[in-house]
Formats: sequence, structure tokens, C-alpha cells
Amino acid sequence: MTPLVWAGRHASPLLLVGFVVVPFLPVEPDRLRPLLPSCVVLVTGLAFARQRLDAANLRALAAPKTVGLAALWLAVSQVVIAVLAVSAGRAAGLDPATLLLIAAFFAAPPLGSAPNICLLLGYDFTLALRLTLVGTALAPVLTPLALAASGVDSTTGDVAVRVLGMLAGGVLLGATIQLAAGPERIVRNGDALNGLAALAMLAFLFPLLAGKTEAIAEAPTRTLALLALALILNMGGHLIVRMVATAAMPGPSARTTGYIFGNRNIAVVLASVPFDPTLTLFVALMQAPIYATPALFSFLDRPRPCPRSSES
Repeated sequence: MTPLVWAGRHASPLLLVGFVVVPFLPVEPDRLRPLLPSCVVLVTGLAFARQRLDAANLRALAAPKTVGLAALWLAVSQVVIAVLAVSAGRAAGLDPATLLLIAAFFAAPPLGSAPNICLLLGYDFTLALRLTLVGTALAPVLTPLALAASGVDSTTGDVAVRVLGMLAGGVLLGATIQLAAGPERIVRNGDALNGLAALAMLAFLFPLLAGKTEAIAEAPTRTLALLALALILNMGGHLIVRMVATAAMPGPSARTTGYIFGNRNIAVVLASVPFDPTLTLFVALMQAPIYATPALFSFLDRPRPCPRSSES
């Protein structure tokens, strides 16, 4: 067994260990911060390299009605809910820094690795892939629009250009890997590619988490508050949308919709706006629910044996 195959078969615990260890490594975060856009491109590219984008799959994904519904849902879940959430936060007297975090979360597109994780969890892979592809295509419009409409950022054009550059670079990298390797080889080497993706996600942690122990130690109360906010937005949003969606489409599709809602590529927003230390720490802490979701929900969604009925 090669190291990459081993990493692929143990990706979930490896990522959790990395999340715990990386903040304590003696690395200068200022030197790594400029690498964040490149890490976004790498992680996005490796995620899209695994998607089967042959003609048959593309035809199934690109049905006008389903694409239109996906675009409508993404516009609501990013722009409309961002405006409503920030407006509610202002009415509740939240400070501008917290409003920025809330707006950044809702403005972010779906997580690039969402289809693969939904596949591992037994969710609706096609729906996850459709939402992720449409979300990636619309991100240069929806992300800056959500931030501007929420009133927390006015550099709409600059954000749009940066988001477009990162996500287009990731999709191009994924397509290049697909063309170079071929779909059969990708399927045969699934564990190795999972391992490579896990290592890329570990590398992604360095510009986010390295050197964060000092920030956490200096303000532990603020850190706990930011972690609580990350958990509420990610896990809370995931479960609420899942429960609501179950009434309309029970089963894997509802679970997929909830997962996509709660797990977002918020690092795209971080890499697109001017440096903000609170947003940087929040995005770092947001990795906790993102990286814990596969292990947690694979357990929660596991079928439970039915109790045997006793006969008298």
C-alpha cells in the first residue's frame, strides 16, 4: 500500500489530526497567507478532477429545468438569506465585525469537494455535483452581490475578478487532470486521488491555521464565540435545511441540500477581500465543522437495526 492510498483510506481522521496539529507548528502565518488563493485553486481542482463530466453526465446535469432550480436555490441561499441574516443581526445590535462574518458565510459558494463527500456519505451525488457546478459558475456574480447587498463590502468588481480567477483556475486544473489521466485511470486510482486531495486539504490548512495559537490564547472568549458561530451556521444551517427539505424530497436529496447549505467555500471570500484578522480566524475555525462533517454524519446517518418484537 502506497502512502497516498493509505492517506486516501484514512482521509477523515487524517484531516482531523491535521486540524489539531497545524496551529501548533512553528510557521510564520504572514509568509503563508499569500499562498491561500493558490491553495483554493489546488483544492478546487482536485475536487473537480474526480467529477465525471463526460457527455452523458453533462446532459443529465444540464437539463434546463434542474439547472434553473439550482440557480434559483443558490441565489436565495447566498444573496437573499445573506441580506436577511445581516439585517436581523443589525436589528439585534450585532457589531460590524460579526455582521461581516455572517455575510461572508452566506455569500460563499458551495464547497468544491462537496460532490465527493456526498458520494462517500451515500447522498445524492448528481444533485451535489449540479449545485456545486452551478454555484461555481455563478460565484463571480452571487458572492460579490451578496456582500454588497448586505452592506458589508463595496468592492464588488474586485471581489468578482478574484473569485472568477480562483474558481476558473480550479476548474481548469481539474479538467486538465481528467484529460491527462482519463476517467478509467481516475476510477482505478480513487484511493490515491483521495489521498492526494487529503494532502491538498492539509496544505490548505497552513495559511488558515498556522500561528493561530497566539490569537486563540490572547482572546479565548472571542475564539469560543467565533467557533460557536461557525458551528451554528454550518451544522445548524445544515440540519435546519435538511429537515425543511425532507418534507419536499425525503432521503438522500434532502440530506444533500442540507450539506451543501452548511458547507461553503468561505476561503474564497477570505482570499477575495482585504485582510481582516477576525475573518481569518473565523474561516480557520470554520474548518472544524467542515472537516468533522464526514465522520459525524456518516455515524448519524448510519442505518440503525430495528428492534426485534417480542411475542408472548
